[in-house]
Amino acid sequence: MRCPVEVGNDAEVLVAYATGAMTPAEQEAFELHMAECSACREAASRQKAVWGALDAWRAPDVSADFDGRLQMRIAVHDRVSWWRRLEFSWKPAIPVGIACAALFGVFLLHGPALHTVAPAAPPAAVQSQQDAQKMDVEEVERALDDMDMLKQLDAPASTPAGSPEGS
Repeated sequence: MRCPVEVGNDAEVLVAYATGAMTPAEQEAFELHMAECSACREAASRQKAVWGALDAWRAPDVSADFDGRLQMRIAVHDRVSWWRRLEFSWKPAIPVGIACAALFGVFLLHGPALHTVAPAAPPAAVQSQQDAQKMDVEEVERALDDMDMLKQLDAPASTPAGSPEGS
């Protein structure tokens, strides 16, 4: 048997041993292990002592007037007004309400302004955008013109040298 302390299930094994819930084969294997392992032997003896003390403990008898006193306490509790019972339940909610009010106040002071409108773009910025678009169109036109000119220059060079052009 592997040591229950090393495996990590020592509490289960010790409780089963102390309460007599083990099978005879398991109990015999554990007792053989305890002969070699002092940690398990000590833990088992402590567990047996605890269970022995629990078996020896006797609950005190209920007093003769227990029922009458219980009924009286229930009647007193029922006579308390609902407002008094509600008063105690509101006490924990007060700090929560204060914290919510503080957060709401901070949001109002530092939150985004809902009534402001974004300013319109100044005319200078609009004009510069239009100028940029015009420059792009002009650059494209120049590039196309340059490509046409290169095509015209390339056409005579593509004919083989020494051959008549008209043949």
